Amino acid sequence: MSTTHVQSLPNVRGRMSYTEFGEGKRRRAHLENGTDRIAAQMGDAASRGDFIVYCEGQRHRHPNAVNEGYELRISWATDELDPSKADDIQRGMEYAYTLCHELAPDSMCWVTMHVDGEGGCVHAHATIANHDARTGQVINKGDTSLYAPRVKAVNDELSRENGFSVLGADKEMSLWEQKRETFSPGSFDRRLGDKVADARDRSSTLDEFRRNLELSGVTLKETAKTDGKTGEVTTGWSYKAVDEWGPKRRTRKRRASNLADDLTREGIEAYFEAKQRELEAPEQDAPAPEVLPDVPETAEPAEQPSADFALDVYDLDRAYVSEMASDLQRAHIHRSREAGESFMDERYERLVEARNHPDEQLAKLREDVDAARREFYASKEARDTMQHPFPGLLAGMHVFAKAGRDARDPVSRMMADMTAMMLRMMIQEALAEERRQQREEAERRVYESRRSMWDAEKRLKAAEKALSNEDERETKAHAKTMRARYARARSASPSTPRSAGKDTQFGE
Repeated sequence: MSTTHVQSLPNVRGRMSYTEFGEGKRRRAHLENGTDRIAAQMGDAASRGDFIVYCEGQRHRHPNAVNEGYELRISWATDELDPSKADDIQRGMEYAYTLCHELAPDSMCWVTMHVDGEGGCVHAHATIANHDARTGQVINKGDTSLYAPRVKAVNDELSRENGFSVLGADKEMSLWEQKRETFSPGSFDRRLGDKVADARDRSSTLDEFRRNLELSGVTLKETAKTDGKTGEVTTGWSYKAVDEWGPKRRTRKRRASNLADDLTREGIEAYFEAKQRELEAPEQDAPAPEVLPDVPETAEPAEQPSADFALDVYDLDRAYVSEMASDLQRAHIHRSREAGESFMDERYERLVEARNHPDEQLAKLREDVDAARREFYASKEARDTMQHPFPGLLAGMHVFAKAGRDARDPVSRMMADMTAMMLRMMIQEALAEERRQQREEAERRVYESRRSMWDAEKRLKAAEKALSNEDERETKAHAKTMRARYARARSASPSTPRSAGKDTQFGE
């Protein structure tokens, strides 16, 4: 595990002199004997003196700046880095150099390693120049903030990546599966958390998760806050939805951290990162092809399950097609008679053919729907493939970055590391741009194929709706005919019934 401490340096030369010779009696002894306390050193300048001159020159470039640089001290426990091993000292120096460029990527630095401290631990004094070569401004603001919380967070993350332990036990993450039981059944919090968890489980990427949230009626809001004391910038998520089950219909909001840790921004991002690694694992660790025993040519191959089982969402039945064709045939005859036309036309022959051979019509309908669905899922799979990283290329860049360790002097190693870092950044930017363009094209194809799939399903449902409408129209027409007949019968009979008088005989 490593600890960090940041110190501002109004005078870089004085501090670099201390890290070279120490102070007091130790300093006088080193100066008299021509020695120093440096166990190892490396940096972005040709020499230690050139780095000091560079920091002093930037002070003239920024006359209003109070500091010439900043010192970052990193210390490791003896059980993690052994001060008696040169490889451990080298490893700590390379780690400190990398940490400096993680905190301030475009600022020069110089790393000095010591093993003569009071605790006997391996520790680094990394001096960072107070000048950003990309922006031309001083550092310790925005993306180059050297406040203690940010330095600790970056150091912890980099420690995990490099196999170092992290100081302090990590907080156990609460899961929604366990946390949901703490909310009463039917409560807004429980229903909202179930919607968010369901949208996450049905998604493959963060973008798809956002879309599924919108389809579920949940709005995701991202809020950034800056700590006034430390300057640390944190980003939090909150979810908003309409409470349909409360005493009053209203829109309510809940912080993601109040629901569960795995539903927060960090938890959701970690979930999709782990899902991506699971997809990459079978490709990288693919087993050797299995050698199958010889099978006689006369043996019939085993029937394989259909790969399109997910396409049978909306299926038809043979009896349904035959019944629909018969009903449409009757409706066609009735409509033709009402129009005073002959029903023996081309459409009637097609309906008769469909009724007599429903299997052929059913196959045509299924073929149209399946083709549209296959196109949709193929384009969706192509889009998801765009999200896979390039492990071979990244591995090559890591190997190139580590090749600098074989250099004989610190300057050569520093130049090799800087070249590798620049090459890696350029390749990553090019790959990111290419993936973005390919993803946009894949998204377009997905939406087009989805529209084709929906159109095919709509045609099937339209036939069923047309049949239902035809039945309703026939019922209304029959009722209208009956009312007309009843009206004609009423008009043909007298308006008032006849009756004979008491004293009158029939016929008189």
